[in-house]
Amino acid sequence: AGTVDMSLTRDDVDCSAAGLGEDKTSTFITAHYVVGGVLGATCFGDADPALIQAWEILSIITPSPQLADLGLFGSFKSTEGGDEVTLAFVNALDDVGTFFQMSINLDPFKEDPNEAFLTLAHEFSHVLTALPSQINRSVESEDKCVTYDNGEGCYLPNSFMAQWVTLFWGDGLVDEIDPSEGANGDAGLDRCSINPGFLGPYAASSPEEDFAESFSAFVFQLDAGSDAVQAKLDWMSEQPGMVEFRNRAVIAGIGPLENNFEPCGEG
Repeated sequence: AGTVDMSLTRDDVDCSAAGLGEDKTSTFITAHYVVGGVLGATCFGDADPALIQAWEILSIITPSPQLADLGLFGSFKSTEGGDEVTLAFVNALDDVGTFFQMSINLDPFKEDPNEAFLTLAHEFSHVLTALPSQINRSVESEDKCVTYDNGEGCYLPNSFMAQWVTLFWGDGLVDEIDPSEGANGDAGLDRCSINPGFLGPYAASSPEEDFAESFSAFVFQLDAGSDAVQAKLDWMSEQPGMVEFRNRAVIAGIGPLENNFEPCGEG
C-alpha cells in the first residue's frame, strides 16, 4: 500500500516508444513514471493491472530508497523468434547511471508466478550493480580497468561485481567473456556443463547474469543444489545491501520457492 500514486509525473525521461527502447524484438504496451520510489502516472499506453501487480511484488521485496533508483517501469511484448524469450530488462536512463528503467514481459510473467518473483529480483540486481557507487562509466578503455569492464564501464574495486568476479570468476573464467556479445543461454552451455557453480546456462553466460540468477535464488530462499552455488548464496547473506531484500521476502511469506534452474556440472 502507498506505492502507487497516479498523480505523480516527471519531465526528465523520454517515455515515447523509441525512448523506451522499442525495437524489432519488442513492442511496448504500457509505461509508468516512477517518482521517489512510487509508481506514478502512465506515460505510455494504458494502465495495466498486471503491471501494477508486478510493481507491488517488486515493492514487497525492495526497500523504498532502492525503488527510487527507478525512473520508468513498463511492460512489453516480445516479438523474438527462437526458444529464448526476453523476460525483462533494465537500462540506465542517463549517462552516469543514476536512475533506470525496468521493463517486464507480462505474458510469461502471468503464466508462472514463481518465475515472476524470480524475474523481478533478478532484474533489480542489475540496478544494484549498475549505480555510480558500483561502476565507473567514464573509463574510456578497458585497458585502464583493473577489475572487470562489462562494455558499459569499469566496476569499482569494492563493488559487488568486482568482488563477485574475484571470488567466483577466477582461473580465467572471466577472460572468456566478450561483453559485446550479450548474454544468452547458448553462450553459457559449455561452462554450465562442467561447472556446478552456476544456476543454469544463462547464469554461466556472464558474471552479471550469474550474479542476478544467484540473487533471485538468494532472495527467495531456493535450495542451492550444489555446494558451489551455496557458496555464492552464503556470500550474499553477508552483504547488508542484499540481506534486506531476502528479509522482506521472508516477512511477506514469499518462499522458499522451488529451484527449477537447469543443473550444471553434470556433463
